[in-house]
Amino acid sequence: MKKILLYLLAMLMLAFTSCEEVIDYELDTAESRLVVEGLLTDQPGPYKVRLSNTKGYLDEGRTTGVNGALVIISDNHGHTDTLKAAGEGLYQTNTLQGIPGYTYYFKAVVNGKEYTAQSYMPAVSPLDSLTFEYKAAGHMEDEGYYPIVHFGDPAGKGNNYRWNVYINGVLEPDELAVLNDELYDGNYGHANMQFAVQKGDRLRVEVYGIDKPAYDFWFALLNQQNSSGGPFEGTPANAPSNISNGAIGYFGASAVSIIEAEAQ
Repeated sequence: MKKILLYLLAMLMLAFTSCEEVIDYELDTAESRLVVEGLLTDQPGPYKVRLSNTKGYLDEGRTTGVNGALVIISDNHGHTDTLKAAGEGLYQTNTLQGIPGYTYYFKAVVNGKEYTAQSYMPAVSPLDSLTFEYKAAGHMEDEGYYPIVHFGDPAGKGNNYRWNVYINGVLEPDELAVLNDELYDGNYGHANMQFAVQKGDRLRVEVYGIDKPAYDFWFALLNQQNSSGGPFEGTPANAPSNISNGAIGYFGASAVSIIEAEAQ
């Protein structure tokens, strides 16, 4: 078990460095394509989906939202919610509530063209605790309080996770990570985050249970964004979208476990 935990820590240390959550798509064509960004959770709604179109390499600024679409989300228990437009390509649920163990179905009709996706919402175990270890300044380390997240993985392989970290209410895009339980199934883990906060800073850690297609999407996206761009590396490709009809992006469903603590 010690070797397994050490491997987990190594994976987390690697994953918690220089990752970004911003969805950047490198296209090998100038053809415009629909981009879908949507997430359902088991936290209180409403939930939002954003539709936009890809831009050319030389275009600057955020992509323009796609308005006037019909957007519907349903589940495998007979609940259907037609989302209301909120402007700038955003669409918002009305009554839908995410429930672990349910499968959710997305449909958008844009200019007569239909796009679909589905995502299963796996349960996620609660995070156990969040502690801090003070370290003095060193050759490779800043002085400060280093967070450690303690958690357990339920028995049975196939659990996949995505993490978000907020410091004093601000999302830290460089601390996004994804991992699965292929090598530490059923064990108790200690995720040592390789960044320092200061005394009194408030840390919020969110872990999302994700299905295998979502894991593949985020893993590929993070690898692409962490690519050095060296001369022998392949041309960046789009992360594997689960949206049909040539669209890119991702529609997902996740149960969420959240823990907060103040560095002291």
